[in-house]
Amino acid sequence: MLELRNISKSFNQKNILKNVSFKIKKGETICLLGASGSGKSTILKMIAGLDFPDGGQILFNKIDLSSTPPHLRDFGLVFQDFNLFPHLNVFDNIAFGLKMRNLSDNEIQLRVAALLEQIGLSGFENRKVNELSGGEQQRIALARALATQPRLLMLDEPLGALDKSLKEDLLNQLRNILHETKIPAIYVTHDAEEAFAIADRILILHDGIIIRDDMPEEIWKNPKFVTVTKILGIGNVIEGEVIAKNKIKTEFGIFDINCKQNKGEKVNLLMQQFPSPLRRGARGEVGVQINVKVEDIVYKQNQFEVKSRGVSFLINKKPKIGDVIKVNVQVQCLE
Repeated sequence: MLELRNISKSFNQKNILKNVSFKIKKGETICLLGASGSGKSTILKMIAGLDFPDGGQILFNKIDLSSTPPHLRDFGLVFQDFNLFPHLNVFDNIAFGLKMRNLSDNEIQLRVAALLEQIGLSGFENRKVNELSGGEQQRIALARALATQPRLLMLDEPLGALDKSLKEDLLNQLRNILHETKIPAIYVTHDAEEAFAIADRILILHDGIIIRDDMPEEIWKNPKFVTVTKILGIGNVIEGEVIAKNKIKTEFGIFDINCKQNKGEKVNLLMQQFPSPLRRGARGEVGVQINVKVEDIVYKQNQFEVKSRGVSFLINKKPKIGDVIKVNVQVQCLE
């Protein structure tokens, strides 16, 4: 299917993308996850043919797309701001690409009706798009992108303008639609929750480089890098020092864990809370119980977030400021 080979791009002598390579398989949904300015949207624009790389290749079914204009690539694109045609009603917005391809009136009627049913908006054919809610407009934008049965679907921060409850509903609906149609999709977002909810595979971009490419569960279990933990909001990152082989000294005690760094060097550790202490995991992580002195308490969804020494943990029973509590954690080295 789609393959990017060593794609590079710069603006005003600043490298935006640096030798980016990845593939997407038939029926697979990948997510490009990263902060603003990491190069996510630039990648989509180049795949769509709206921009061009300074170096590298973009191929679809092993055919180089460099000489293929956007309208002949047969890719669908959904934006954050919907980009619906305000002068057209719902039916004509969805049917726009079908009419451009000279499909028969009957086929257009059938396809639009099927799409409206699929997105849960049957009976909306004659509605004006500016009378729809944000969630309804985004579903119409999705239906319009799917109408032409594209070879690839690209979604650029499609839920960024919606509130949380709408996001959850649309994510579930979008995931079901992608699984049903088996259209390969690239979903761009800076929101880790969206990425984990929608993606079969997540590619994390940082400073124009893909620093992590794996299934969601594998990235969560083994983020590898400090930057990845911060993007995902996983656990607590603490600093330690190698004092001997397999011995890392931290503010929370000495951990028996093997890191790549040498004696005397600093190391970053990921400390995640677990219901019960573990012994040792397959990736070298170690489970221990630590003592935490309570410095601050925040109530969060039927639990209490306890803060201490710049880290935080969730517990069920409210402690007092100054109390020392025991917390089970799993610790692993980061690069």
